[in-house]
Amino acid sequence: MNWATAPVRNLDLTKVAGYEAGEFNVDGGVMEIVSYNTVNGWAYAVNGQSGLLTAIALKTLEEKDTVDLLDGNDIDVKALVEAADENFAYGDMTSVAVSPDGKVLATALQAEGYADNGRVALFTCNADGSLTLQKLVTVGVQPDMVTFADNNTVLTADEGEPRQGYGQDIADPKGSVSVVDVAAGTATVVTFDAFDAQRDQLVSAGIVLKKDTAPSVDLEPEYIAVSGGNAYVTIQEANAIAVLDLTSKTFTGIYSAGFEDYSTTPVDIDKKDGAYGPKTYESLMGIRMPDGIAAFEKDGKTYLLTANEGDSREWEDYLNEDERNFKDGDTSPTGAITADNSGLTGKVVFFLAEDYDGLNSQKDYLFGGRSFTLDEVTDSGIQEVYTSGDDFESLTAQYLPGYFNCSNDNAEVDDRSGKKGPEAESVTVGTVDGKIYAFIALERTHRRRDGL
Repeated sequence: MNWATAPVRNLDLTKVAGYEAGEFNVDGGVMEIVSYNTVNGWAYAVNGQSGLLTAIALKTLEEKDTVDLLDGNDIDVKALVEAADENFAYGDMTSVAVSPDGKVLATALQAEGYADNGRVALFTCNADGSLTLQKLVTVGVQPDMVTFADNNTVLTADEGEPRQGYGQDIADPKGSVSVVDVAAGTATVVTFDAFDAQRDQLVSAGIVLKKDTAPSVDLEPEYIAVSGGNAYVTIQEANAIAVLDLTSKTFTGIYSAGFEDYSTTPVDIDKKDGAYGPKTYESLMGIRMPDGIAAFEKDGKTYLLTANEGDSREWEDYLNEDERNFKDGDTSPTGAITADNSGLTGKVVFFLAEDYDGLNSQKDYLFGGRSFTLDEVTDSGIQEVYTSGDDFESLTAQYLPGYFNCSNDNAEVDDRSGKKGPEAESVTVGTVDGKIYAFIALERTHRRRDGL
């Protein structure tokens, strides 16, 4: 199938209900992660502000067409875990997932010490929405996302971020994916040690690694999708996707997520004109750095969808952003983009390419791709078949001109154009009337859907 010329299908969405936590944070993360149990009719959401897990009854939606506000019950996971294991120094809860059969709920828990192993808490899901803690399983460092591969297998993306920065005698934990056996209550923590000897091959393939840093500590898993016995893992900061064989519990490959080429795809990086002003720049590229990933099968083939958000590293005194103010006479890092030849008059945040391998020294780089990408899984790895290019910017400018590239703490038009634009963060796949749709959430603006 030629995805680039596939027909566009319209899908109307109508909000039928909502839940309000009664809390607000301009930095986000209040009610960000949610998982729905199709068996007992309850949704479970992580409240990053309160630290509680909220159970929200959706069964009422079967009784009426719309519901203004849904009710929720808060569950103190921290208290339950600390009562069960006094030796675990609880840090925070980062993610939640429900098993396909609706019997088990898993939460990812990070330890208080940033270099210490986290836990997966396994609960029995009760018909009334309540949870009963069954097991705590030790996993890798900083589990940030949890999902079920099947009813008996839980996976966590263990980021292993260097939260105290870089330097001698400062811990940079290894990133990993943990494979949890639900019945046994045990986990296999799969690291990237085998790729330390392949560093040169990785950077030659466009995988972005910090200079003088081993892949086993620099690769930080972000999100996981499962299909056909494999887990596909985004490694956001490295601009990569890793493939984990769930039978052998080994990584079989790491592949570049690719780049957006802004010499051919227009992009708006001018935050001062207060409007959508797309242009092309011969030297400019976007490092896709995908966050969310989804997998689906069609016509006997496996496809991956990534939401290409972008993400900087900011740990203690280290920041890999390279901010240039064209009003002050700055140029892009390569010098190829100037105020005179571009018309730029404001600040643009570039990627600090000089600190990293895997990039072209003749190019300037932005964080993220402002796009989603469709890749096909092949015998030799992953092959890009479609990118949305500038669709998110052009369509949000068309349909929501008053909120184009706004930030999450203000409604100033164009405010985020000099950074990551609309920031495609998460993606999921669903089937409506026999047609496959991808739903991509834009962190800064709104949601977009595309018929596949």
